[in-house]
Amino acid sequence: MKAKLVLVLFVIQFLFFLKVEACTTFVLKNSSQIVFGRNFDFNVGSGFVVNNPKGISKYALVSNEDNVMRWTSKFGSVTFNQFGREFPYEGMNEKGLVVALMILSKTKYPEIDNRKATSPLQWIQYQLDVASTVDEVIASDSFLRISKELPIGIHFLVCDASGKAATIEFVEGKMIYHVDKQLPIPLLTNNTYDESISYLRQFDIMGGEKSVQWNNFYDIDWKQDVTLSVNQLFAVAAKKLNKPNSSLNLVGKAFDVLQAVTVNDHTQWSVVFDISNKKIHFKNAKREETINLNFTDFDFESNGEVEILDIQSATSVNTMSQLKLYTPEINREYIFNAFKPLTDSGFFPVQIPDAVIEAYTQFPGTLTYTDYYPSSK
Repeated sequence: MKAKLVLVLFVIQFLFFLKVEACTTFVLKNSSQIVFGRNFDFNVGSGFVVNNPKGISKYALVSNEDNVMRWTSKFGSVTFNQFGREFPYEGMNEKGLVVALMILSKTKYPEIDNRKATSPLQWIQYQLDVASTVDEVIASDSFLRISKELPIGIHFLVCDASGKAATIEFVEGKMIYHVDKQLPIPLLTNNTYDESISYLRQFDIMGGEKSVQWNNFYDIDWKQDVTLSVNQLFAVAAKKLNKPNSSLNLVGKAFDVLQAVTVNDHTQWSVVFDISNKKIHFKNAKREETINLNFTDFDFESNGEVEILDIQSATSVNTMSQLKLYTPEINREYIFNAFKPLTDSGFFPVQIPDAVIEAYTQFPGTLTYTDYYPSSK
């Protein structure tokens, strides 16, 4: 499709833009609770929370390959989206699996082979739809790959209900992951995990001589030295994670860490997934209050209603009453609001064609509902 080809060219330019951004993810746990913290840092703040039903037959939106992934969602999930429904940045499913992305410019996805292909953001939705553990996510590499068609370089932090966490990266066309002893600190920003840990070894957190200095990330100029800024972000988050704070519960401590690495005008939302209690807590760009969502309040059946919640206008009072029924028109509005600031800023030389926005707008409507759950392979 010509519109998809234009989108590919757009994303190549988009990739350059994303290199100057930073995000932070981490896992915190104690003897009774597991939480997953996430800052989304980007120039555009438009976004929505959506409940994704189970029992929906899906396929990967990849235009230049025939061997695309097809699956049926086995689990319901709640995700945070910006470029339309079915293309999330992060989320948690009914089994307590959490997946979140961060930009990684050093990413290189696999070459075409006999595995099924999917797009980068749909890789997240696929895992939330069919996987319940970190081991299952890692094992999917044997039959699933992220297509090189849309070269958005990203890597992932994943955690399940057992507390097992993993970083997942694609470097030189291969999946690289860190678990257990290979993951001494379950934390990820926008450098490879190996490089981040290597940087951290000079500090006392990991036996080095230096002490991590607190940085004012509100004033940092990411465009001056992106790598240094991202490494500093990792170090400050690591120090904050290791600092005892008996006055805060685990959710409160997670927000305390996120606040320490908040970037002025770039941190668009902060999320804490309470895996143990199946709850989601988030703050929007205003950062004035914590909005709380409970999985028990959502209907994930295939005949249930898909609802969305605007991230930036949501409030903590009667939050569930602020949800709206999903429609293609709402989807189109969010996609447009995500694309428009990037073109209006002059960063892109051309406007995104309406056909591209329409293709992503209508995509969820091409999916079908079913009453059975066939194998995802």
